[in-house]
Amino acid sequence: MEDKQKWTIADDVLKKSFRALGLDVLYFPLFRKNAIERLNDVAATYEPEQDDINSSIELAGEWIKIYAEQIKLGLSKQWACSYADNRVSWSKDESANEAYNNVCKDLGEKEADKDLAIFTKSLCDDPVFVESYIDIFHDCFMDADNRAHEYTNLYKSLMEKGNSDVYARQYARHHINTPDDEYCHLYASKYEECINKGIDSSKAEAIAEEYENYYGNNYPQDYDLAGKEFIDVYIKGFEYAIVNGIDSPEEFANEYQRAYYNNGKRPSYVAKGKYDDIISQLLAEKV
Repeated sequence: MEDKQKWTIADDVLKKSFRALGLDVLYFPLFRKNAIERLNDVAATYEPEQDDINSSIELAGEWIKIYAEQIKLGLSKQWACSYADNRVSWSKDESANEAYNNVCKDLGEKEADKDLAIFTKSLCDDPVFVESYIDIFHDCFMDADNRAHEYTNLYKSLMEKGNSDVYARQYARHHINTPDDEYCHLYASKYEECINKGIDSSKAEAIAEEYENYYGNNYPQDYDLAGKEFIDVYIKGFEYAIVNGIDSPEEFANEYQRAYYNNGKRPSYVAKGKYDDIISQLLAEKV
């Protein structure tokens, strides 16, 4: 069987190139291995030319500098190797995602999370940035660095203006994906309202998302008080259904809204709804 490492590079050539990098000599074996592997990958079917050798050495130099930098930061060898493999051609976030997944596979999720925390602090050690980057990274790693900086700046700006931590977090987080101030305010204000009522975060998210969507679909103007009431009535029913675990909260909200505007009375041509008894009680109690 033919040896995969068919071609090699003279050590004196490699040592000269390595010295120019200014790295600790302990990284030389990895640099040498990487350069030779690259040369054999390029020249798999033909005898390499000088340009192939020069290119392999240059890329190996880029690789080892990235690897050494990650090790210096305190990252694992598995992370550093995977990150360097990809960072030569890919973005920071894409490379970090590959590194995270490889550490997960080799060492487990706990160790991968440790590496991710170290890597994140190397980008920016602001606690708000660190928390947001890790959260964004796990949701969608693409462009996580820029989006985390956007989140951090917006969060701090909102806090300086006197908004609550809950509101600022939700507004900034929402703004990353929906950069429309009105919709961000709708979502964040409704979420904050739910939290202040003691509703847990997952249910608050569902209610805030429905409020934003329903508001957007019905387009009330600033002066349209009746339009805003129409939305608020629907959301009141939706919130009740979410909090109380009622199936099909949208259906319940629609029935609640219809009953509200008919003073609880169902027109004779409309069949009895499955939530009539609950809704009648809610309207009687003015919930």
